[in-house]
Amino acid sequence: MINELKVILEQVHEPNEFRLISHNLTHGIYYIFKLENVKVKDLRLDLREYRKEHARFDVFVNGQYILERDYVTEYKGTTFFVKFFKSNFPFILDDTDDIKVEGDLELLWVNQDQILGLYLLMIDKE
Repeated sequence: MINELKVILEQVHEPNEFRLISHNLTHGIYYIFKLENVKVKDLRLDLREYRKEHARFDVFVNGQYILERDYVTEYKGTTFFVKFFKSNFPFILDDTDDIKVEGDLELLWVNQDQILGLYLLMIDKE
């Protein structure tokens, strides 16, 4: 029982933080940012009903938590997209904004851009 509880806690309390890059900032409705080469972590079947999709991620713009009503997420293959509703932001998001997602994602493989992004995250935490 204790070991099973430990496994459950590791699954739901193992946050990962990733920096997203811009994908399409000229879309009519959204500012679209992406993270490549990731997948949503698999949860045990008996946990899925208790870990709702919206609770699996937190999104931040320049360090500020963004409410769920201000964006939607989408997956295409191994790419995770965050689409911010332009109408919900009194400012313009661009390439210089620091867009991060924290939650139930894991890298499948690492490319040079991701290595740089992980390095920059480590520097930010120091």
